[in-house]
Amino acid sequence: MTVGTAAAVCKPGYVWRDAKDGDGVCVTPAERDDAKKQNANAENNWQVGGGASGPNTCRMGYVWREAFGGDVVCVTPFERDTARRQNAENAQHTAN
Repeated sequence: MTVGTAAAVCKPGYVWRDAKDGDGVCVTPAERDDAKKQNANAENNWQVGGGASGPNTCRMGYVWREAFGGDVVCVTPFERDTARRQNAENAQHTAN
């Protein structure tokens, strides 16, 4: 088993976050829905034309989610903190 990948088995009541293919961090179904909504809304939170960080620069008030390496979906700081908490709590929600 590799924690945080789709090889993980979630405890009852938890599902893979699936913020990208293979994202096996175990979260509640509502949290997975939130990650899917963030992905779908990602382009709305980019700074048009890019910025200091390149073409994936977030609009003012948004930050990269960083749920996994290379995750540049722009979200609110609260949403990034939520992803970090989910990552930290993954072992508690994993059955194996």
